[in-house]
Amino acid sequence: AANYISTIVSNQKLEKPIIFIGGVARNALQVRAFRHYYPELIVPEHHTSVGALGVALHAQKNGWECQPSLEKMAEVGGSAEEFPRAPALRLEKTKFTPSKELTPVKKAYDPPITAYLGIDIGSTTTKYALINDHGKIIHKQYVQTQGKPIEVTQRLLRVLNEEIDGWVNIRGVATTGSGRNVVGDFVNADLIIDEITAHARGAVEIDPTVDTVFEIGGQDSKYIRILNTYPFDFDMNKVCAAGTGSFLHELANKLKINIVGEFQEIALSSKNPISLAERCTVFMESDLVSYAQKGAQINDLIAGLCYAIVHNYLNRVVGKRKIGQKIMFLGGPSLNKGIVAAFEKVLNRELIVPPNREVMGAFGAALAIREKQQQAGILESKSHSLEKLINMKVSYTEKICRADPRCHNECKLKIYRFGDRKSIWGGDCGRYEMAQASGPKTKNFFKVREEIFEEYLLEKAEQLSDLAEPLRKPDKYTIGIPLALPFWEWGVLWANFFAELGFRVLLSPKTNNRLARIGIESMTAETCFPVKVFHGHVKFLSRYAHYLFLPNMINMPTLLEKEAGFFCPLVQSSQYLVKAALGLDERRIVNPTVYLKDEFPALVRQVHDGIFPTLGVKRKKVEAALEIGLAKQQEFVSKLRAIGKEFLASENGEDPIWIISGRPYNLYDERLNLRLGRHLSKLGIKAIPLDFLDLSGVDLSDFPNMYWGLGAKILRTAKLVKATSHFFGVHLTNFSCGADSFIEHFYNHVMGGKPYLLLELDEHSAIAGMMTRVEAFNNVVQNVHQKHLQKPMLKAI
Repeated sequence: AANYISTIVSNQKLEKPIIFIGGVARNALQVRAFRHYYPELIVPEHHTSVGALGVALHAQKNGWECQPSLEKMAEVGGSAEEFPRAPALRLEKTKFTPSKELTPVKKAYDPPITAYLGIDIGSTTTKYALINDHGKIIHKQYVQTQGKPIEVTQRLLRVLNEEIDGWVNIRGVATTGSGRNVVGDFVNADLIIDEITAHARGAVEIDPTVDTVFEIGGQDSKYIRILNTYPFDFDMNKVCAAGTGSFLHELANKLKINIVGEFQEIALSSKNPISLAERCTVFMESDLVSYAQKGAQINDLIAGLCYAIVHNYLNRVVGKRKIGQKIMFLGGPSLNKGIVAAFEKVLNRELIVPPNREVMGAFGAALAIREKQQQAGILESKSHSLEKLINMKVSYTEKICRADPRCHNECKLKIYRFGDRKSIWGGDCGRYEMAQASGPKTKNFFKVREEIFEEYLLEKAEQLSDLAEPLRKPDKYTIGIPLALPFWEWGVLWANFFAELGFRVLLSPKTNNRLARIGIESMTAETCFPVKVFHGHVKFLSRYAHYLFLPNMINMPTLLEKEAGFFCPLVQSSQYLVKAALGLDERRIVNPTVYLKDEFPALVRQVHDGIFPTLGVKRKKVEAALEIGLAKQQEFVSKLRAIGKEFLASENGEDPIWIISGRPYNLYDERLNLRLGRHLSKLGIKAIPLDFLDLSGVDLSDFPNMYWGLGAKILRTAKLVKATSHFFGVHLTNFSCGADSFIEHFYNHVMGGKPYLLLELDEHSAIAGMMTRVEAFNNVVQNVHQKHLQKPMLKAI
C-alpha cells in the first residue's frame, strides 16, 4: 500500500469516494492496509469485473449492437511459426536418479546404532536426514514449512521417533537453512551451520571430485565453487526469486499442472519449446500468458519455462563465475527432469543429480556434526530426547521490541515459549539471533567511525530525537542538515561551516523504520533505498528547522586531477527530487551548487553565491567559515586513516581481514547496513571499512575514464584487496543503484578469481539472508586463507 501510494498516487489529492478494484482487492489484509491511509475506502461487490462492466455499459450507452460468435471467440489467433523456439528437451548425457525411498530403520538395525540428525529448515520446505556412523543416510523426510518452522519440526520429529522406535541413539543434531537458529534453539542443536556450507559438505561426500554445485531452493538459489573438497566461492540470488521452487509451484498451480511428475512429462513431450523471457517472474509469466493467448501449446510453454529458469539462474546467480568440470545439481527443482534436461542442453554437458538430493542440506549438516564430534572425541552429546521435544508445549506471541530505549524502529518480535524456556527472535538489528554467537569479539571499526563522526559533528550541531515535538514556528537562525546521502561523508564540513556562521545546526535522527517509512510514502518516483531514506530525513527536519540545507553537490576531491570525481545523479539532484515530492517552500531551502573538487577560491564563490540570496551572509564570513569547515573535515579523515594504519600495521597476516567497501550512506547508516559492523564483531571477524584506508598509493590507471568519485574509491579498495593475500573484499550496495550496477562488474574484474562477497540490501532485506551470506563467506575465507598459509584447511563445520 505504501509503495502504491508513493509511486502512483504521489502528491495528488484524492476526492471521495475512493474505490479499490481488481483481483488484489479480494485480499482482506491488502484492503486493511489501504484503509490505514484511506479509512473510507470502498470495495464494490463486483470489484474483479469492473473493467468488463464498464465496457458493457459504454457499449449500451452508445447503442452499439453486434452478434458475437462464441465459436470464433474461442479460436485463438496467431501462428505457431511466429514464436521464437529452442531445441527440444532430452536427457542424453545426465544419468537422472529419481528420489528413492529408504528401508525402514527398525527393520534394518538390530542391535541399535549411533546416528546423527541434520535438519534443514527452508523458507518453503523443511527436511531432515538421519545418518549412521559411516555417513550413510538411513532415513529422510521432506515436507512443506508452511511458515511454521517449529510446528513442522515437531511433526517431523514425531515421524522420526515412530520410525526409529528405540533402534537408534541420536548422538548429535545440527540445523541449517533460513530457520536454523530458531529451530536450533528449540532442539538444543549441537551445531548450527549455514546452508551454503551444508550443501557443499553433502555434495563432496557424494562425489569428492565435484567442483561446482548448482542449488535451487524454495526462494533462494545458490552457486558454490568447490576446490579440493572445500567451498572456495559462492553466490546467491539477490532480491529476485525468479526461477526458484516457489515460483515453479505458483505457475504450475495457475496452469493446473501437478508439479510432481506431470510438469516434467509435459515439458519433455515438447518438440519445439518456446523461448521465454528469463529476466524476472513478471516477464516470464507475462510471456506465458501472451503466447498462450496466441495459440501456443501448453507443452511448448512448459518446456520454454524450463529453459527460462536455467538461463535466469546462469545469468543472475552464476554470472561470470567459473563453472567447473563436474557440476552437481541440488534442491527441489533438481527432481524435475525438464529442468535437468534444460541445464544439460544449455551447458552441453553432464550433470550429477544424486539420490537424496532434495535433502542434501540436511545431509551435509548431519555430516558436519558427526565430524565435529568425532574430531573432538565426543562420545556423548547433549540430551536429545525426541519424546520431550515432540510433547513439549510450544507457543509464541508477538510484541514490539523495547530492548533499546534509543531505538524507535518498533520491530515486531516473535517470542516463543519452549516449555518453561523463552526464546526471542526477529527485528531488523539481529540482536536476538546474534545473542547465540560465542567466542571473543573483534573491534567494531564501524562503531569507531560512528563515535569519531559524532565527536566532530556534535561539537557544533544538535541531533534531534525522532520523538521530539514539532515546532510551530522554528527559530529563523536554525538550519537543518539531513543525516543521509552525502552528509554521511561530508557532514563534518557543513556542520562546522554553519556553526561558524552563527547558526544553530540541527541534525536529523539516525535512520529508523519510522523515518524510512516516511520517506517511502513521500516518493514520487521509484529510486534506490538511500534516496527514499533521504526524503524521510528532510520531511522530519522541515518541522524543526527554519532553513534546510540541500546543496547540489556535483563532485568531490580526487587523488588525481584527471579523475572526474562525480557524485551519482540522484545525489546531485536530491534537492530537486525532495523539493518536488514534499512541496517545500523555496524560501527555506539553502541550495548552493558546489564543486568540492575545485580550488578554494572557486569553492568560496560557489558557496557564497548559493547561500547569499537566502541567508544574506557576506563573502568574508563564508570564506572564514568554509576554511574552518574544510580543516575539520580533513582532520576527521586523517584521524580515521591514522587509526586504520595503526591497526593494519599490527596485523602480521596470520588472520584474514575483511575490507568493506561501499557508499558512505550504505556503509555507516545502521538501518541500511543492518548493523553489519556489530554482527562481524560478534562473529569474531576482523573487518575494517574503506574510510580507514590510505588509498593514495593504489594505481587506477587501468580505469582512465572512471566517472564516479566513490566508484574510484571502491575500485582502489578492490585493487588493494586483490594485491594483499590476507585481505578479503566485501562490497555493500543496494538494489536499484545505477552507478553500482557498473561498479559491481568492474569490482568483479579487479578481483579476478579471488572470492569476495557482494551484499545487496534494501528496505525489504532481512538479517537472516545477510547472515547466511556472511557465515558462508567466512567459511570460504578461512579455507582460502589456510590454503595460502599452507595449513590444513578446515572442514565445513
